[in-house]
Amino acid sequence: MMLTAVTASAQIVLWNGDDKEKGTDGGFWNRADPTVVEDGGNKVLKITPKSNPGGWDQEHHNAALAVGDINFKGLRRISFRIKMADERNVEVQLEGKENAFNAKRAAYYNTPNEWKTLVFEFGKGYESEKITDDNSNVLAIWPYEETAEGEGKTVYIDDIMVEGTLVGDALLSSKADASLTDQQIIVTGAMRKGVCKDLNNGWADINYNDFELLHNKISTNVCFLNLTGAVVSDGDSPQLRKKNPNLLILSPTDFFDTENVIRWDGEKNMTPKMVLDESYPFYTPIDFTATEVQVTRSIKAGINTMCLPFYVGQAEISTNCKIATYTSSTAHAVNFTTADHADANVPFLATAVDAAATKLNFTNKGVVNTPESFSEPFIGIYVPQSAEDKYGINDDGKFQKGASGATVKSFHALMATIPAEARSVTIDGISTGINNISVKNPIQNIYNLNGVRVDKVGNKGLYIINGKKVIVK
Repeated sequence: MMLTAVTASAQIVLWNGDDKEKGTDGGFWNRADPTVVEDGGNKVLKITPKSNPGGWDQEHHNAALAVGDINFKGLRRISFRIKMADERNVEVQLEGKENAFNAKRAAYYNTPNEWKTLVFEFGKGYESEKITDDNSNVLAIWPYEETAEGEGKTVYIDDIMVEGTLVGDALLSSKADASLTDQQIIVTGAMRKGVCKDLNNGWADINYNDFELLHNKISTNVCFLNLTGAVVSDGDSPQLRKKNPNLLILSPTDFFDTENVIRWDGEKNMTPKMVLDESYPFYTPIDFTATEVQVTRSIKAGINTMCLPFYVGQAEISTNCKIATYTSSTAHAVNFTTADHADANVPFLATAVDAAATKLNFTNKGVVNTPESFSEPFIGIYVPQSAEDKYGINDDGKFQKGASGATVKSFHALMATIPAEARSVTIDGISTGINNISVKNPIQNIYNLNGVRVDKVGNKGLYIINGKKVIVK
């Protein structure tokens, strides 16, 4: 198993009431009467915007916090929790040292008298290029923008963060597209999708979408995203699964779409529905329960090789299906034994399948973590790969050696080796209707680039073999 580990934090706490003394200003400037109070068992900041006769008329319409000693470490998004009486836009102003910049953003608060997290993107928009890790001076929060509308009203603020998304010890945004290739990726920090406003640029939208960004950075090889160390909001499973529909997402919160999203339900990890496709890789480092499972897999009438990450009974494949698992190989035969089921991650033969199909459906399945490897010679396949020189079941129901360019998809199985003299397959010691083992490569139709059929591959170059392009090096 390949694993990308967490080595750094993707959130910097600018202010949190937990370590502040009640009744103090909590380190805020003397604007709008900042006071640390208790709300719902938590210490938070209370401000009360007010007028300022004889002085700067806007001075007490905001809460201001000095941030000049804080290194932003590449993070450019600010978030905080806020509770107030009115629905409206809340403004945040980030001012640079020596007036290096004066960037203003706004986000909409729409849950009167309830706590809500607002997010402000400073990595894009007006003067974003001027913001560095250590040149910010003051952060000002204007609950009623730069107006007098909030005078005399109480506003509560807590958990002011500078945040971003990290994979390992690097910002996700610093990664090249499709450069994340490990089977499991662990993400920390914040995973969000939304929009804020650029007040310096005519209230233009600034969109941020960490799910789209992560999708761009992962490759098709990624099968499992662990987001339990991240703050996740507005989760977008379809966006993340565009490259690999088998991708599993372990999340601390709900997503809009619950397919392949795993959550802890208080007793176990579970997903309402797992959807798998044989054309893509599959991997899970954990056990979990799937209420529904749908597997897109080509099934032939007769005999098939299979391997699934959960227990399967023979009747779940088809009405008259018989399951047989590998036992041994002798000098002259490959031997299987019937069973009423196959355990998770155990490759098997499904014989007497009633009819061809393209999908299998299951309910209430305990999915078991993927083994590091499968024991030879009968091996389960969870990653589409070359089947050259390995043995799979052909359309005639025979084990056949894969030729150059032969491939196998996920949720199938292969014989890695077969004894040279073996010519039969037995089930419970009895030779079966699939007892012919073809050790010859299938007939190949080979054409050169001029469209001329040739008997064999000659010099290096591009050939068309059985309708597929093959590069001979």
